[in-house]
Amino acid sequence: MKRFLKVFGFVLFAVLLGIAGFNTYMWKQASQYEETALPYVKAVVPELTTWDTDVIKSYMAEEIVRKTTDENFVKIIEYLSRMGKLIKAEEPSFAAVNTGAGVDGINKTYISYNIDAVFEKGEGVINIVLLDKGDSFEIQKFHISSLALAAQPPGE
Repeated sequence: MKRFLKVFGFVLFAVLLGIAGFNTYMWKQASQYEETALPYVKAVVPELTTWDTDVIKSYMAEEIVRKTTDENFVKIIEYLSRMGKLIKAEEPSFAAVNTGAGVDGINKTYISYNIDAVFEKGEGVINIVLLDKGDSFEIQKFHISSLALAAQPPGE
């Protein structure tokens, strides 16, 4: 019985140590972008949710703008604009930092944030992925998850 308790205690200690290490790692990643990416996200989300195609394109990563036709851009923005006007956005929540090769094969850093938001048509979660350009950011991805989008037929 003593042996079981020792093994159980060791396993429990290892799990707790792993959780603490993971939390420290995530905190360090989040704090790295706290003074740069976080203010950028806070400033750009209200601009993006004006649903102006030209404004949104001006913030998007060049490779995304190149790969997306004007017609598809308009369709995407029309779909998202069904959420209506942004009423309230909570504090952005750091999600992750990832490094990977872009379309050009060069390693790039991507920073993800989630934002709980309230729109005219309902609540949603905004997921925004930034491309770190060193001295600035571009938007790699902008997505809204909301039951309000699923509940609305096109054209309303």
